[in-house]
Amino acid sequence: MLSMYNYQSRETEEHTEEQQHTDRGRQRLVLPEDGFEWKKYGQKFIKNIGKFRGYFRCQKRDCMAKKRAEWSSPENLRIVYKGSHSHASSTQDSSSASSQGTPSSSAANQYNLYTQLFGNQPASSTRDQDHT
Repeated sequence: MLSMYNYQSRETEEHTEEQQHTDRGRQRLVLPEDGFEWKKYGQKFIKNIGKFRGYFRCQKRDCMAKKRAEWSSPENLRIVYKGSHSHASSTQDSSSASSQGTPSSSAANQYNLYTQLFGNQPASSTRDQDHT
């Protein structure tokens, strides 16, 4: 009977652990801007790696680009892109309206990994880093 009691105790602990993960999942995660508009279509907690995973697809009608964001905390964020966009980014759309040339699709699909992870930094903080 002792082993059965331990089994039930372990089951309760696992349930409590899942509840804590669910509570943490309610935190609002802010993803860095990448110039494209994304629609979230799913999120789940991956037990074996201990991270949440959010699934996004591009909002443009015929675009097949997708991205996946994984995080265990807002400070520990990983973004994975799949596919390429069939259009220019919304930031390039606004800048290309003033210029005469149109951006190529390969230029529209270039991602700056540093900006993806850390966002745009003010000029003063980049100057401080150069002097250290």
